[in-house]
Amino acid sequence: MKTSWANGNELWADVIAETLHRKGVEYAITCPGSRSSPLTFAFAGHESIEAIPILDERSAGFFALGLAKRSGRPVALVCTSGSAVANFFPAVVEASESGVPLVLLTADRPPELRDCQAGQTIDQLKFFGGYVRKATELAVPESSREMLRYLRQTVAHVAEVATAPDRGPVHLNVPFRDPLIPVAQDGFVSPFTNEELSSFFDHLGISDGIPFVQAQLPESLAAIEKGVVVVGPASPDNEDSWCENVASLANSLGWPVLADALNPLRSNGTGISSLVCGYDFILRNRSLSEELTPEHVLVIGSLPTSKVLRTWIGENDVPMTILSDRTVNVDATHSRSVRVVADLEFGGVLAPKSQAADVYAKRWIELDRTVQSELDTRFSSEEALIEAKLSWGLSKWLPRECSLCVSNSMPPRDMEFYFGPRIEPVSVFSSRGANGIDGILSTAMGVAHEGEATFLLTGDLALLHDTNGALNAKQFKGSLTILLVNNAGGGIFEMLPVSQFESVFEKHYGTDQQVDFGAWSKTYGLDYELIQSWGQLETELGKEIAGVRVLEVRTDRKRDAVLRKQLFKDVSSRLG
Repeated sequence: MKTSWANGNELWADVIAETLHRKGVEYAITCPGSRSSPLTFAFAGHESIEAIPILDERSAGFFALGLAKRSGRPVALVCTSGSAVANFFPAVVEASESGVPLVLLTADRPPELRDCQAGQTIDQLKFFGGYVRKATELAVPESSREMLRYLRQTVAHVAEVATAPDRGPVHLNVPFRDPLIPVAQDGFVSPFTNEELSSFFDHLGISDGIPFVQAQLPESLAAIEKGVVVVGPASPDNEDSWCENVASLANSLGWPVLADALNPLRSNGTGISSLVCGYDFILRNRSLSEELTPEHVLVIGSLPTSKVLRTWIGENDVPMTILSDRTVNVDATHSRSVRVVADLEFGGVLAPKSQAADVYAKRWIELDRTVQSELDTRFSSEEALIEAKLSWGLSKWLPRECSLCVSNSMPPRDMEFYFGPRIEPVSVFSSRGANGIDGILSTAMGVAHEGEATFLLTGDLALLHDTNGALNAKQFKGSLTILLVNNAGGGIFEMLPVSQFESVFEKHYGTDQQVDFGAWSKTYGLDYELIQSWGQLETELGKEIAGVRVLEVRTDRKRDAVLRKQLFKDVSSRLG
């Protein structure tokens, strides 16, 4: 931190930036604006914080979301006053619902310039409502030691809330009077000597939050013969530790593990002897769903996306134990559930050693092998560019130790259905908090920024919903490949009952935008290639690239909807 300032606003903003740095902030996303100038200068001048300028606040929010998802650290997000604040809201909602730490710094006019048509002024107090873990308005800057101590403590506390066990976004509303730029201010004198300043932040450090006590599951679970472990979407900061703890838990119980593709287990769960990926196909067979009715369900984190699985659990109303490090209610089945606070990354869970026979688990494993064999046989000879094979192919063709971002709508479902187990680890990221298609490109760019090679699986509408995200390519440092499934509209609606109503379906649900994505890519300076064969795609996935590129796979959503339904029927019927 520097030791001289032109005015009180500059000092005030520098204390904010240094305090946040001491609490773990390594990135600050700044959006252009005058009122936020003191904050922009502070972050841009901080030697240990990378300040990334992004034009569009909506895109900036999602870029910050992606950065925070990948790093597990809070990311600062800066904007000016007025409607700029509102553009953060979609990303704040997703961060809140999925538990991602963001520190929102919204600049504001001082109290005397509010509610009087001073311009670019709205009511920003508690603007984000219940979607932030804490909201605080700071005082108007003063340069006394007492006020700077207040500032340091307030900012530190808010940052700690963002990274507490029930982590998520927090909001600091920061009013400033003129001057907003670092020009000399009459009468300003620094309250610190250099020696005093060096010790002002010494006590601050990254908080680990409230430590978890190692959880103990009831001994009664050891006698259960038909129990299942169900694992939903998750992007743990320490994947290896998380996977090892899940494996230890599952192997001790001896239960099958039904793992969504949106967590690391399908690509980093080789320690689990009873991993099941094809549960959706298995449970579509009515006789098997009845045969496999469990006595107990152990949910880790949240439920998978599969509606078939959720319905199966809900209809049977079996006892459920939910292991989670968050306080949110994740039981959408309204079962007889009990929540156990546990952190599978660090604390782990003590599980009783199974005393029951492993017949039930072996049955699941046998059925899943059949599913995977049927899918391999079907897709290995499929030459047509169909969406189902793309998700299957990613489990075979993605390079080792990369990241995969999965959009919402149809991609997470295809991943759950078709992405099979693999040996090489892949870090999977998704936005399954609010499940919206907004901000998908910006989030993926945040995940990929200064990280490992990243691939984004997205549809055409989700990509178009966030076209401003492509502007971030100028600031982007890393490797991002956009796997664009262009099915000329909303493919997921083809799987829903509304598709029967042709008179309104295509115009209001299909919504083909007829965009030339080659030209779109050129507009933003992105590399582009049209994929015309699976061999071509496999080759492209193996290439090391820098920057952002688009690989477009054109598909037929109506044909794919028919193929999905037929595949469900064929595979399920072959299970017996």
